[in-house]
Amino acid sequence: MAFEFFRRKPDTFDYEESRICKCCHHAFKGRYCNICGEKVVEPNERTFLAFLDNLLNAFTFLDGKFLKSVKLLITRPGRLSRNIADGSRIPYMKMVSLFFVANFFYFLVPFFDSFNSSLYSQTTLMGEHSIRAKAIVDKELVKRQVTMEEFKEKYRAQSTNLSKLLLVILVLVMTVTHMALNYSKENYFFDHLLISLEFYSFHLLVNMLILPAIILLLVKAVATWGWDWNNLLQDSVFSIPVYGLILYFLIRAQLTFYKQKWYWAIPKAIILFYLFTETIQLYRKMLFYITVWTI
Repeated sequence: MAFEFFRRKPDTFDYEESRICKCCHHAFKGRYCNICGEKVVEPNERTFLAFLDNLLNAFTFLDGKFLKSVKLLITRPGRLSRNIADGSRIPYMKMVSLFFVANFFYFLVPFFDSFNSSLYSQTTLMGEHSIRAKAIVDKELVKRQVTMEEFKEKYRAQSTNLSKLLLVILVLVMTVTHMALNYSKENYFFDHLLISLEFYSFHLLVNMLILPAIILLLVKAVATWGWDWNNLLQDSVFSIPVYGLILYFLIRAQLTFYKQKWYWAIPKAIILFYLFTETIQLYRKMLFYITVWTI
């Protein structure tokens, strides 16, 4: 019985019957009005089981679009954006929706604080910036008459909110970079925006979630035999596969989405990689200052 709930139901809808749209009163055939797009609601769509089915689809993406999009995102970087740009959109999630889903999962399970940079990282792990940041924090503690724990809590909450907004700015920065490197009258702003959203969706889902989860499971597994592989989770070690995957995506995206020759795709990907790493460093510093100013 449990499997019946997940099994695709046969389509018994009469596509030849003429209907009057409840919204714009236009006569049409099919499931959707061809003028305003209003959907014909059938009686079985009002049942409790239909509600549960929609709820499950919303939270687990059982409609297949999410999984299909992620599979293409991982196996063929650039192809998802290319398909959408070419007009094949129905089989996949909207790119902006995929980006915000990736965003949601990253902030739900933040293995690393690359984008939601903690106060500890800001004041300890970022070289000269950390020295300045620590001095600013010390002044703020005196000025506000609060303890370090109270300030940390306020900083964490505000930083989380701001980082979600600034991530969108990062996407726009990469969009402009793509436009500059791949200028063509055939490509519009929307096209460059697509590949930038795909890149950050890939980075959040693969590099910030899937990869650290796999490494964490591996560390836990070998610990049962008494082996200590915790160094795999250190930034200096973990960044190696992350950088490799970023370059993999950028090169494949140049080849697939922009249809570049390999001798152009590789140098362009290296330029994008360099600008991305520099932008992330600037982003993290900006996040600190804006967070402190707006607490």
